[in-house]
Amino acid sequence: MSEKNETVKKISALHKSLLDQYSSYPEQDLRTQYHPDLSQLGWHLCHVSFIEQYWLREVVVGDDSRTSGLHKDFFPELIEKGKRGGLPVLADFDQLQADFNDAEDLLSQLSSAACDHPLMKNDYLGWFLIQHAEQHMETMQMALQQRAMTNVSEAVFTAKYFDPRDPVIPDLIIAAGEHDIGSDDILACDNEQPVHKVTLPEYLFASKMVSNAEYLGFMQADGYLRQEFWSDEGWQWNRNCQHEAPEFWQQDGQGNWYSLSAQGQSDIDANAAVSGLSWYEADAFARYAGCRLPHEFEWEAAMNSDSALMLSTGQAWEWCANTFFPYKGFQAFPYERYSTPWFDSQHYVMKGSSLYSGESVRQPSFRNFYQPTKRHVFAGLRLVQGL
Repeated sequence: MSEKNETVKKISALHKSLLDQYSSYPEQDLRTQYHPDLSQLGWHLCHVSFIEQYWLREVVVGDDSRTSGLHKDFFPELIEKGKRGGLPVLADFDQLQADFNDAEDLLSQLSSAACDHPLMKNDYLGWFLIQHAEQHMETMQMALQQRAMTNVSEAVFTAKYFDPRDPVIPDLIIAAGEHDIGSDDILACDNEQPVHKVTLPEYLFASKMVSNAEYLGFMQADGYLRQEFWSDEGWQWNRNCQHEAPEFWQQDGQGNWYSLSAQGQSDIDANAAVSGLSWYEADAFARYAGCRLPHEFEWEAAMNSDSALMLSTGQAWEWCANTFFPYKGFQAFPYERYSTPWFDSQHYVMKGSSLYSGESVRQPSFRNFYQPTKRHVFAGLRLVQGL
């Protein structure tokens, strides 16, 4: 199969996955907002469909008959999250199926024809829409996680005890030198470009993410109560929120911790990467361990220096020390608001991917970003030390 046809195949599979999973949900579940930072499940479905129609039909073909009246409902900057659940089309799966089918047909036609629109060069738009859909599918998993936490089962769950562990100190030496950062791949977002070189001193990089058992050690060392482990802003946030464990952890009647997810209650895997941490918690754990969070350049350079290291990612996003910023020579593409609004020094970079991430983001150059207070994302951390 040609590369161009591959995008049609992939986006068709994504459509089928969305319809198979969500068409059986009660309408109320599709319209309910389970977290103030997360849109309703039904809105995400319709937004994915709208964006496909907008770029393929309105922008490339010049036909706005399907989209002109929907801008105010499905461009995120034009409608508040709290109002999105009341839109009448949110549970119309017949219409959603028809729009998905139309998008697949149109993408197939544009990919196989001699379309000279710049967005169709190297089938860029197809890959862009795949990445967009996969990112929303992960966000929908966050909403399902919050749905589960809202509707906690009354069934008694007895958790399996697991021992806390001391933090594992970074064990890989990354040599000082010049490193390539960024990507010019077809999947690269505008904020990953242009490719450029950075010079880094030698440092130690952890071959694995911080585990649940290691994080339990932080908790049992009164990590949430010891100000010396926290930045000033982090300590203030900590005192205001009064958290004592990661977002997805619950305690049984004996005080043992278990995990709550969209799949229900389950024992915590002591060896798996901890997830459900804010940047402040990740930073506090790194201080407790006598280490620090990596700058995103250190993270990317380490991954590029040893391709096998990427196999250690994928359990949770990994908070980095630095805020999200434009590379020198940055140019917004395919539209101004894709990255530019978030260069505000209030969003911290995350690298890697989570259990729910699509293939399109699983590359060293990809940059995710969230505010440091956010715990609903599937995020943990990896440690580094200077030498």
